[in-house]
Amino acid sequence: MLASEKAKAIIKTLQIRNPSEITVKEIAAVRGAFVKERSLTGSEARLVRKGSIGIITINDMIPENSRRRFAIAHELGHFELHNSSQLLVCNEEDMFIWNHRKNQEVEANEFAANLLMPKHLFLRFLQCKTPNIEHIREVANEFRTSLTATALRYVGLSSEPCAFVVSRDGAIEWYKKSSAFDFHVNVGEKLSKDTYASDFYDGISMSGRPQKVHAEAWLAGTFSEDSEIIEHSFALMKYNTVLSLLWIDDDIRTCSENEDDDPEYDLTNPFTPDGKRWLW
Repeated sequence: MLASEKAKAIIKTLQIRNPSEITVKEIAAVRGAFVKERSLTGSEARLVRKGSIGIITINDMIPENSRRRFAIAHELGHFELHNSSQLLVCNEEDMFIWNHRKNQEVEANEFAANLLMPKHLFLRFLQCKTPNIEHIREVANEFRTSLTATALRYVGLSSEPCAFVVSRDGAIEWYKKSSAFDFHVNVGEKLSKDTYASDFYDGISMSGRPQKVHAEAWLAGTFSEDSEIIEHSFALMKYNTVLSLLWIDDDIRTCSENEDDDPEYDLTNPFTPDGKRWLW
């Protein structure tokens, strides 16, 4: 069974009807995996299995509740999907980077996302709402998930032409887009001075509201002068990272029918050429 379908089946069996009922420790216990927290060296979480019983151990040094919940859900994914393994140890990279050589970690991450943010519940929060960071933050609070994980789930399910972009150290690192977003972001390039995200790295106070910017500031290709998109950026100062939500609220026109090749780190493709992608 696919990871997403397994998570969906658990949600259905437990008759979970709203995000507050997704109590991941209790869900794990019902499934036969019991959670404890203790100091772990070199790992975020681990699973020990004996027959139909499992012990999930979470590093008690993980600061954010949202990350602890994801770690539990990730290990529960291993428990549900990978019953041939008696001991699994997962580090931070396993939770945040997908690698085609680590198929089990990919599946555990997919399971965790679907368990913590079930599609049928998540879609309720997408109705009649224009994409913006503050709305995603509200949804993250409802589901008790991280802003990054929630934004990725948001653009993955949204019918709006939007994309979620992560910039680090002044350059665009990666992005994920909705199926309706028909453009590509300038991955690997230094942030344009025409973006609000660049203000953070220039020591300028960032706008807390969605703002219009020229399409070429973010998107690969050449656009007409009147082509604009909406950018809403938010800084994670602790990580020197800016999260940006891009949204196309009006038609934009390119100056040429010839488009550049797809960028190297378009996360519509599950894997980068070296087999990795940031997920959570």
